[in-house]
Amino acid sequence: MKKILTKRGRLITLIAFIILTIVAIFLSPLVNINYDMRKYLATDSNTRKALVVLDEEFGSNSMIQLMTDNLSIAEAPSIISKIEEIEVVKSVIWLGTVSDISVPVENMDQDLIKDYYKDGHLLFTIEFNEDDYSLKVGAAIEDITKIMDDHNIVASLRGPAIENKVSRDYVNNQFLIIIAIAVPLAIIILFLSSASWLEPVVILINLGITIAINLGTNFIFPSVSYITMSIASVLQLAMSLDYSLFIVHRYYEERDKGLDPVAAAYRSAKDAFGTVTASAATTVFGFLALVIMDYKIGFDIGISLVKAIVISYFTAIILLPVLLVYFDKVILKYRHKMLMPSFKKITEGLHKGRYVILILFIILGVASFYLQGKTTYKYGDSTVGDETSIGYIHREKINKKFGIFNPVVILYSHDDKDNALVLVDKLDDYKEVINIQSLMTSVDPQIPEEMIPKEALDQFKSEKYYRMIIYLNSNEETEDTYELSNRIVNLAHNTLDDECYVIGVPIATTEIKESVTKDGILVQIVSAIAIALVILLVLRNPVTPLVLVLVIEVAIFINVAITYLTGGTLAYIGYLVVSSLQLGATIDYAVLLASRYKEFRVSMTKKDAMIAAATRSTPAIITSSAVLAGAGFVVFFVSSLGIVKEIGMLIGRGAIISGLMVMFILPVLLLIFDPIIEKTKINIKLKKNRNKEEVTNEENI
Repeated sequence: MKKILTKRGRLITLIAFIILTIVAIFLSPLVNINYDMRKYLATDSNTRKALVVLDEEFGSNSMIQLMTDNLSIAEAPSIISKIEEIEVVKSVIWLGTVSDISVPVENMDQDLIKDYYKDGHLLFTIEFNEDDYSLKVGAAIEDITKIMDDHNIVASLRGPAIENKVSRDYVNNQFLIIIAIAVPLAIIILFLSSASWLEPVVILINLGITIAINLGTNFIFPSVSYITMSIASVLQLAMSLDYSLFIVHRYYEERDKGLDPVAAAYRSAKDAFGTVTASAATTVFGFLALVIMDYKIGFDIGISLVKAIVISYFTAIILLPVLLVYFDKVILKYRHKMLMPSFKKITEGLHKGRYVILILFIILGVASFYLQGKTTYKYGDSTVGDETSIGYIHREKINKKFGIFNPVVILYSHDDKDNALVLVDKLDDYKEVINIQSLMTSVDPQIPEEMIPKEALDQFKSEKYYRMIIYLNSNEETEDTYELSNRIVNLAHNTLDDECYVIGVPIATTEIKESVTKDGILVQIVSAIAIALVILLVLRNPVTPLVLVLVIEVAIFINVAITYLTGGTLAYIGYLVVSSLQLGATIDYAVLLASRYKEFRVSMTKKDAMIAAATRSTPAIITSSAVLAGAGFVVFFVSSLGIVKEIGMLIGRGAIISGLMVMFILPVLLLIFDPIIEKTKINIKLKKNRNKEEVTNEENI
């Protein structure tokens, strides 16, 4: 650090970070964003295996459906010809595919045409030769929309490719909006808690560089999930703010002692090193717990946020002291009195009402634990959950007219053709199955395949497999859906002799459910134990980590229980992410207060130590929780993606709940458990030649 803070070292450090930032800005657009949640399933999962076989046998493909309100049957062929000219369009199936359109509609087979024409509305199924997540398919959808607009045709579209495109557009368009709102909000909060009008500017310069570097370094990953991209930057801003505040506040203390800028920067970085390291470590371990999940979205989110925290940590330790030296004159010139009021009267009241508060905490803990267990979770990719979005409106409009579009594909070997007939008969008995498309249902099984047009045959037959498409009448995520998925998979395996593959959104969602629920408990246990061990190393007491983790865990229970009480549902992966984040990030508030209590307890009674620790810590807790809550609520209000909105709400609400629990519950628990804490202190004898200043500073958080 001494070398970094020399005149030459400061210049080199600043130039190095500027270069890293510029490089990162150029790399950011090259980051591959993944929207396919199925890719995070284990490689040995049925869905992953089925995807590979489907791609090898039938190539990458996807389907959307388009419904028109004012297109006549006579005009449709000219529109279809324009759609078929689009590069990735493989085929268009419509009324004219299954019936002679020269015949009046009323004379057609009504059972045959009901899936293609109803009350003047035409329904087209458009197949592409690339998958639902292809950018070319996204561009083709835009071309189709333009064709409709150019001919003044009122049209609605639905299908996974549509939802993926909507999600992609939201991420691209709303990412900058979220940052643009979160940053000014953070500035306002920092102004209210700062000691200089320039302090927020210096802190945000440091954080801005940190965020830019983190975004650019996502380039090292094969892909990053859209969930990670939507929340990572704003969470990095909120979670790593503490590191900057610790160093800046130490810097003021050293300057007030009369040290020059360089010496003050060195001492502040050195004194805050233990605090910042502990704070970063708790957050890192909270997210690292996600990495152990079999469902690899946990790895994607966990490792990306760990990288963000590590970058924030090193930037705070290395760059921020340099910035403080450069901005020293203007920072001190514009110092002002703290705008945050004193909280001493409130903290004194905690001592008087300590037993009432303890009883309330026990009641809250038990009730919230019970209620959070009754919360309903969703496991699928609920990206277009906003009822105001165009994707949702279009989908519901088509659903009302033609029913649900929820296909499930079964791949079976050529030798199982006869068994497949039996399978079709059995599936027809399922009330949830509304249509089955296969070679045997489209063409008389008695007709030799040699006589079937190659274009029609290729739709259902590949070199090794036949393809059967089953359409279900529901796309809601319920226990009935999970049970239906398992029934279809079991029926296929029991009816067909050879190996078969079943793939579809309900099948993949059921697999995801089974995977993440198995991971959930393990993630939370590992996260809690790892963080408790970090706190044990910092505070050197086996009881204190248990108390701190208990307080934050109850805050998490309350957060989730509120969702149940308000009648909402949660995306399970969002719940796991927020639980890890709320524990890993907001435990810092508890560590801050507990370390202050430990510091003051050396020379004060437990009552005075509790009041002093709570009074000194409250402003920092309010600032940190307010920024994190603000970041979460900005994500909630700006994002149109269902799962991202949920995560935003949970983060915002969780930060507030954790902050309140630490300010009002933790001081009381430290007071009540004081005799046990004092008896279980771990005293470590230090080497005689160690500087006394270095020994005592580790306690100051």
